[in-house]
Amino acid sequence: MKKTIWIAVIVLSAIIFYATSASSGPIVLKAVTMFPKNHLNNDPVHIYVEKVNKACQGRLKIDWLGGPEVIKGFDQPHAIKAGTIDMILYMAFGYCKSLMPEAEAQGLSELAIWEERKTGAYDLWREIFEKKLNARYIGRLHSLCPFMVYVNKKIQTLDDFKGLKIRVMPLYIPFMKALGASPVTIRPPEIYTAMERGVVDGFMWPNAGVISWGLQEVTKYVIRPGVFQMEPATLINMKKWQTIPSDLQEIILEVIKDVEYIGSMRNFMIMEAEDKIRKAAGMQDIVLPPEEANKFVKTAYEATWDIVIKSAPEYGPKLRQLSSKSALPKGAFPWQQ
Repeated sequence: MKKTIWIAVIVLSAIIFYATSASSGPIVLKAVTMFPKNHLNNDPVHIYVEKVNKACQGRLKIDWLGGPEVIKGFDQPHAIKAGTIDMILYMAFGYCKSLMPEAEAQGLSELAIWEERKTGAYDLWREIFEKKLNARYIGRLHSLCPFMVYVNKKIQTLDDFKGLKIRVMPLYIPFMKALGASPVTIRPPEIYTAMERGVVDGFMWPNAGVISWGLQEVTKYVIRPGVFQMEPATLINMKKWQTIPSDLQEIILEVIKDVEYIGSMRNFMIMEAEDKIRKAAGMQDIVLPPEEANKFVKTAYEATWDIVIKSAPEYGPKLRQLSSKSALPKGAFPWQQ
């Protein structure tokens, strides 16, 4: 009898030992990005992953598997919702449009991400992502990088856009339609060939990352001013998020607050460097006259907000209010004193 009890104790101890050993391994977050790993727009992703992994000291690891070669960009929102992937490190809000029609509102924000934390816009996005994408919204890795229109036809007035075929993503389809252009949906890696062969007359892209696709080689002009801003969402599947200990959750959330400043600063440096490369390649700036520039910007925002609010009546008006400069509390930051 005693021998049987001892055998049972030994077996139980072994089970506990191996269970404990197995659970002592790091929590792994399998992550993807909308762009391939080597794309310039992923610049802050490398920093964020390194900082989180280092701060978690082996207890949690972000395993960045890659980009669209792992999961296609427009499939990534569905993958995070289903839990097929644990984390999206960098994805345009607009890629979520089929699941959350208010997604395009982020690109219309007048605020940096650190300002959105002050107005309540950040918390509202958390609610929306949890409700519609089953995901914890962590933040966005940079702010204030505008979108530009790049064309192979000289534009002097807004009427010159009529009939042009412009490559788009969901965010700026209403804008292009309002200008009288024909929106064309093409995957980013295919823009070069489309421009080279005249399949499209132009494209919209942020003021950073163009040279990663070599687009300065097949593009003549960039139109100024820019409109909107890049909206790179960082998300974790909600079920996975709930398995992460609270102290590690805090690290994930605090590190992104650092990187959002770093990423924005680095983007300004990248934009400056890319301007030089584009000009050296022969791309010219078209600066719209003041009256046309005002109409250009006004059309971009009014046409897009109109669509967002109509398609998302519950959250659209709230997002417009909380994403406005007027929503920022007076003196929210020292430099506003």
